[in-house]
Parts: sequence; structure tokens; C-alpha cells
Amino acid sequence: MSFAAKRRLVLAFLVFIAVWPLAHRLLVAAVEIDPWRLGGWAMYCTPKLRVEVALVPERAGRPIDLDLPRPIREAANRFAERRAALGRFMDPSELAREALGRLDADSVVVTIQRDRLDPQTNRIVGKREYFRYSLDERGRVTGSRFSVRDVP
Repeated sequence: MSFAAKRRLVLAFLVFIAVWPLAHRLLVAAVEIDPWRLGGWAMYCTPKLRVEVALVPERAGRPIDLDLPRPIREAANRFAERRAALGRFMDPSELAREALGRLDADSVVVTIQRDRLDPQTNRIVGKREYFRYSLDERGRVTGSRFSVRDVP
């Protein structure tokens, strides 16, 4: 490798290192990635907070009382960890597909609660998102977010 190529490589690396903290902070704000992961410095701006995921099976649009099997609970926990790290880059439709494949239900509601530090009040507040998924006639999972609520 020539000296000029090495120099360009080092320069590109230094530019990346200089720009990444700002880019990471923007990703934290825009898509809710974990400020403590992905090599960002945004971790110094907020405490480590949790993400909780719950599944509610439905039949005919009404919740049904089912104990979720262990593989579904484990899948929900894995999804919560990935959602905490990668934010909205992690879509809950795969979790819903797995749940619908194992449960005797027409649809499933996936609830995701993410806590965050409110910069105006310096208090921890939560946001709860609700997603409803069902299987279409071809066996594909369809659905979307239907509600967002702030929780104290």
C-alpha cells in the first residue's frame, strides 16, 4: 500500500471518529438506538434504561387469557434486548409471526414500552407503543402500530 493510500485511509478514519459522536446522538434521538451501545458517546448523556415487551393474544378482536409458552417468552425477551440496542430498526413483526405460529389466536398485540430521560424535566418518562398483527389469507403477517401513549 502506498504512502498516499495509507494517508487517505488514516484521514478517512479520523473523519469518521470525529463525526461518529454526532451521528450516534442523532440516531439515538431519531430511531431510539441505545445510547450505551454501538460505540457512541451519547451514553454520557443519559442513564441506562429498560425496554419492556408484552404480547397479548386476541381472538375476534378481544384479548384471550393464555399462558404464553416458554419459547414465546424467550423470543419476546430476545426481541426486547435487540429493540433496546437498535431501536426502531427492530420491527416487531417477526416476533408477532412467531407468536401467531404457536398460539391459537387470530391476532396478537405487541406492546413495547421504552423509558427515557426527558431533557426538559430531567425525569424518566416512558412511551408505550401498541402494534396489532394478524395473518392474512396467504399466511403473511400484516399489521402496524395503532397507538402510542406517554406513561409517567
